[in-house]
Amino acid sequence: MDRLYNFSPRGGPDPSIDQDLLLELIDACPPNGDINFRLPIDHNSGETFDIQILENIRNGFAVLQSDAKLMDDPVTKRILDSYFRITNESVKPSFEADFVKSMVKMGRIGVKTGPKRGEIRRVCNTFN
Repeated sequence: MDRLYNFSPRGGPDPSIDQDLLLELIDACPPNGDINFRLPIDHNSGETFDIQILENIRNGFAVLQSDAKLMDDPVTKRILDSYFRITNESVKPSFEADFVKSMVKMGRIGVKTGPKRGEIRRVCNTFN
């Protein structure tokens, strides 16, 4: 909701959202709407786990702000672009396989707590 109606620092919608997607999101998530309403984070491919989410992110159709930020950093932008540059399927990286590997790797990180090591947030988008 903050990304649609109260984006920091000046309020209003996040200017990085594609205007067509913004209209869809505002229609699906009106102010004071049902906070339990859920929509797919993968625009036009929500029922399938596939590379379409990366294509959406590259084209400005990132539902999540964290996904949209991937295009702001030159390193992560190059990684996203690498999934589309190579046309030879036998050497082309697999987004699906790489995603699975990264999720397994992240699952092994462990919780870092204590002074200067991290914290478990009570509210995800704010520090305790």
